[in-house]
Amino acid sequence: RSGLARFKDPLFAVAMQQQLAQRAARGDGHRTRSKGEQQSPVTEAILRKYSADRRARQEHFPWLERVSPALCLSTGIRGLGSRRFEFWRLQRGDEPGALLRERSLQRGTIWHFTGEAGAERQVRTEYATGEVQLFEGEKGAERLVRTDFLDGTIKHHEGARGSERVVRTAYADGRLKHFEGEMGAERKVRTQFPDGGTQYYEGERGVERRVRTQFPTGNVQYYEGEQGVEQVVRQVSANGNVQYYE
Repeated sequence: RSGLARFKDPLFAVAMQQQLAQRAARGDGHRTRSKGEQQSPVTEAILRKYSADRRARQEHFPWLERVSPALCLSTGIRGLGSRRFEFWRLQRGDEPGALLRERSLQRGTIWHFTGEAGAERQVRTEYATGEVQLFEGEKGAERLVRTDFLDGTIKHHEGARGSERVVRTAYADGRLKHFEGEMGAERKVRTQFPDGGTQYYEGERGVERRVRTQFPTGNVQYYEGEQGVEQVVRQVSANGNVQYYE
C-alpha cells in the first residue's frame, strides 16, 4: 500500500487504492478487517496529491465521487468579470472541506494550498508562462522561497512576506550566482562555475565589477576597473609566486 506514492499518475493511484479496498472487502488481502469496519477507497493524501498534479481535470470528479462519495473533490466559481476564479475543495459527503487550489479564468494562474479548512496556506503558484513559485509559512504570512523557470533557472529567496530578496540563482549549465542586499537592490557578489572556479564582485546592483577570480588550479587573479573593462593587475599562483600587470 505504501507503493501508491510511487505511482506517477495520481488518478491511477486512486484506481489502485480502490482495487486494494475491493480486495480487502472480499477478504483476499492479507489484512483481516473486524466486523463492521469501513475502509475508504480514497484517502485525503491521494486527493491532495491528485489536485496538485498538472494532469488533474475536473472531468474526473464524477468518477471520483462514484468511487468515494464520502470523500471526493468539488469545484465551483467565485468572483465576477475579470476576477473570476475556479476553486477545488475536498468534499466530505455534503460538507465542504479544505480549499486545495484556485485558478484565474482570465490569466490561467493556479494557486495551490495545503492545510485544514479555514487555515489553508499557499504553497505554490503556477503561471501560464510555465514559471512556478514555491512558498512557506502560515496562512497570511506565506513567503516566497523559490522560483522555477522553464529554461531550468532556479531562484532562491529569503525574507519575510513582501520583502523576499533573491539570495541565489542556479542555472541549468551549473553556474551558481550569489546575491546580497534588500529586495529590489540585490547585487551579485559571487559566481561559482561547474569546473570549480569562482568569480567575486563588488559594486551596486547593475554595475557590479569583477575584483577576483579563483581558478580550480589554485591560481587567483585580481582586477581593477569598472564593469565590462576590468583588467588583471595581479596574479597569485598556487605555488606562491606573484605577478603584477600594468
